[in-house]
Amino acid sequence: MNRAMESRRTQDEGQQAFPLEDAARGDVSMARWEAQPWRRQLQVPRAHEQRVARGALVDALLSEGCSVEADVARFAGAMEDRASISIGQVVRFADGLRLRLTQARSDDEVLQLAYLRRNAEELAERMIDWANTGRLPA
Repeated sequence: MNRAMESRRTQDEGQQAFPLEDAARGDVSMARWEAQPWRRQLQVPRAHEQRVARGALVDALLSEGCSVEADVARFAGAMEDRASISIGQVVRFADGLRLRLTQARSDDEVLQLAYLRRNAEELAERMIDWANTGRLPA
């Protein structure tokens, strides 16, 4: 389907087209995240890659009783940066788990990865909420 047809189809349906511009810039996981209408969206797009201290985020999550999200925050995106974390890292981590799910060999592995992916998505949504309200730790 060419761009003109796709553009016409999305106009007819009254929906926004898949953000191809973001995908072209290289952040496919963010483009996929933003394309999902039920996801919470950042009010300030540059906050997507704003780094926060990993320890401060974990402490803030624990103080709110979010121990599962705190566990995910301890290691999500740690391959990119061990000392800090960003919403983008968490989104890429969740997207990587989506790909890993397709390679799972046992039911147990599928369940563990699905649970971890869900928790990573919840962490990303909580971080987006905090960024939108100015509560994301520095």
